[in-house]
Amino acid sequence: MGQYKIAILGPAQEDLAEIIAYLNTLSNQAALRYYDLLIEKIGCLSDMPERCPMARDTQLRLRGYRILVVEDYMVFFVITGNTVRIRRILYGRRQYESLL
Repeated sequence: MGQYKIAILGPAQEDLAEIIAYLNTLSNQAALRYYDLLIEKIGCLSDMPERCPMARDTQLRLRGYRILVVEDYMVFFVITGNTVRIRRILYGRRQYESLL
């Protein structure tokens, strides 16, 4: 199976910026480390993104959403052709269904 392209869509880019800005208020080093970790894990989706489980929520599953868990955050994505589209990056304990 070939490599998938990764597209981080606008809302996910905003989520990432907010996460890093928040962490930066706590520790600049922590923010940088977490940014690197998120980007690394998202980058791994270029190879076999199907290994990540489908969303548990029925409506999200029907829309093709998969979830990559990175520590306390959930990366929501769909696979379209040979592209992994990162839709949102949300805190895991948040009620996310209405945000997708």
